[in-house]
Amino acid sequence: ANILYATVTVCSSVDTSKSVNIDHVQVDTGSVGLRVLASKVKSLNLSPLEISSSPDPVVKTWECFPFVIGGLWGANAKAVVGLGRQRTGEIAIQLIEDDPAAALQPTADCIKAADNNILASAGALGSNGILGVGSTNLDCGFVCLDGSYAANATFVQYYGCPQGAASSAACSTTAKVPVNLQVSNPVSALTNKAYSNGVVLAMPAVTDPGAVSASGELIFGVNTVSASSTQSSNMLPVAAQKVLLGTDTANMEAYLNITTQLTLGGMVQTYNSSYLDTGTNGLFFNDNSPTPITRCAGSTWYCPKNVMTLDAVLSDGGSTVSNRVGVQFQVGNAEALFSTSNTAFADASGAAPTGSTSFAWGMPFFYGRRVYMSIWDITGAVVAPWYAWTAL
Repeated sequence: ANILYATVTVCSSVDTSKSVNIDHVQVDTGSVGLRVLASKVKSLNLSPLEISSSPDPVVKTWECFPFVIGGLWGANAKAVVGLGRQRTGEIAIQLIEDDPAAALQPTADCIKAADNNILASAGALGSNGILGVGSTNLDCGFVCLDGSYAANATFVQYYGCPQGAASSAACSTTAKVPVNLQVSNPVSALTNKAYSNGVVLAMPAVTDPGAVSASGELIFGVNTVSASSTQSSNMLPVAAQKVLLGTDTANMEAYLNITTQLTLGGMVQTYNSSYLDTGTNGLFFNDNSPTPITRCAGSTWYCPKNVMTLDAVLSDGGSTVSNRVGVQFQVGNAEALFSTSNTAFADASGAAPTGSTSFAWGMPFFYGRRVYMSIWDITGAVVAPWYAWTAL
């Protein structure tokens, strides 16, 4: 349900005539970087990503990347990535280790970060990879630059693994990775810079009880290209209101998040860590009102008797708020939705983990809208990344 797929081309950075098209790669606006099953690109013999710090020997980098539902483990490699008619230069990607007999299996701390759920196959992942086109240009930044993983346990972690290591026990857990070698946002790495500062996602409207499928456009760049006979416009309408993501690393609850205020049951509930995320297949939030939304039996999905129409206000992340935008959305009966043969649901909703103050505006948010999302250069830019949207 509600998994957004695209086909991505991966090429050898040594010989770009050698490439493979990988279908069913999940488009994820909530993460950064291209991550594909290693078996899908085995024929390309991609060059491994290597780091060195004299007099230490050269080591190959591996990576642990945690998500809410699990985590990915795999080596980093150099590649050229094709998205539609556009291409990147040479960038770092992650090769998800999907060979259970491989020498370097996930480390204990990676398994722990993944909540004991390493996603190591197409079946477990629900795709052949993840195309992370989120709000920053790198998947980590300064934490991985200085190797301060222990103090920042929620971040991605890189490992330095010696050539020919017999197991991941030989891999260093304090690998310092220069920013130019970290996994980058493929969109920010497009060689045509008119398309590299963000994305626009345009998806058709879907009504209850859903649609068999839904197809839309992932448009590159924001506010750089007008519509023509060969390409779609990425221009933000003058009337559209930007909502800024938090950029203060001292306030991790708001960092790279916005704020949601939901009016429900006669009270206003505030969610300080809210985000727009095509990689989440529903709208997930905890309802702490006096009469909370009914949940499906034995599930965290919501199952109200009738479709509910709710109102929320989305505003800037952090303590300083100057932009507020009202949003109306629906919560449907998940059991009724999932009993159909449909895959696209605009009102599939459920509860967030217990105690969470997050509101995940997942794939349902994107139906019937053009959603604009800028990409922030976390290595030096001071302007915050932003979201904006209009009706389709």
